[in-house]
Amino acid sequence: MDRKERVLKTFHNEPSDKLLVGFWHHYLEDELVDGLHNPAYIEENLAAAKKFKDDYDPDFVKVMTDGLFFMPFDYENVHCASDLKNLKATEDMDLYLEKSVEFAKAIREIYGHDVLMFYNVFSPAFQLSQRMGQVHADKYAGLPEAPIAYLIEEDPEAVQAALDMIGGYTETMIDMILGTGIAEGMYFSVSCFNRGIKSDAYRKYVMPGEKRIIAKANEYAKDNLLHICGWRGLLNDLNLFLDYDCSVINWAVHSENVSVAEGKKLFGGKCVIGGFGNNNTDMLCAGTKEEIQAEVEKIFREAGTTGVIIGADCTTHLDTPVEHLQWVYEKAAELTKTLL
Repeated sequence: MDRKERVLKTFHNEPSDKLLVGFWHHYLEDELVDGLHNPAYIEENLAAAKKFKDDYDPDFVKVMTDGLFFMPFDYENVHCASDLKNLKATEDMDLYLEKSVEFAKAIREIYGHDVLMFYNVFSPAFQLSQRMGQVHADKYAGLPEAPIAYLIEEDPEAVQAALDMIGGYTETMIDMILGTGIAEGMYFSVSCFNRGIKSDAYRKYVMPGEKRIIAKANEYAKDNLLHICGWRGLLNDLNLFLDYDCSVINWAVHSENVSVAEGKKLFGGKCVIGGFGNNNTDMLCAGTKEEIQAEVEKIFREAGTTGVIIGADCTTHLDTPVEHLQWVYEKAAELTKTLL
């Protein structure tokens, strides 16, 4: 069984001959930087991606788009929620799409074609909220909720119009990367409560656009991964995402207090990724070899191996020592022998 076949069997809840592991981390100290106008950040990202391959030889690849997180829109002229009705892409949009394709091709060149690759795609809600917080820091800094929560309260229809437009460009990027076969699928990052959006508002104004993006990715990919981001311990309403049409689900096991085994049941038996916390105080970063490998075995005993991938709540902390992740791979390989 080759690597791609093994991963696909796990994605499809078929028995496999290996317990898979899926970790990834940001490659830049500040992943939110502007790599579009500072290409040195993209070169740094690519060099780190090559090192990651050399260190771990991963079962599959989640592309880290540090430096290319945000599509270029004119947020400077958005002073209130109603201004979002007139949000426009800047003149850099074509360049952004071009550089995103070049970046995806460069990652493919690093890993070759014998490993499945999933391109990182952010929900329009994340993009809008983060950029509004950056551009209008004087207005939003220090507030308890993310900017999008306040914008939806002010003018939800205007926010939805902006999200739909951002979503349209996101679908274009999917056409250019998945539609041309550069990547086999999408790793789609969504979140609700850690943006401060109430569930009813999320369903009405955010969810339709996210489902359109998933539908677009599904036109090209048999498998797409859904990441319900619980970064830094913030929570989500997992029930919002139960019918999102992705075949693999990753959520913050420790933040949400929903184990790998429980989450697999919650999401109707779909393939799941997780098990470890991702902060620098969590076991994966701060634990001993014995503790980390015992946790791998615990996940294995509780959730099994069919449709289960050992991973983390989100991107692993940059402080995580290389050998700590290698201990997980090592234990997974040891447990695999019990399957044969």
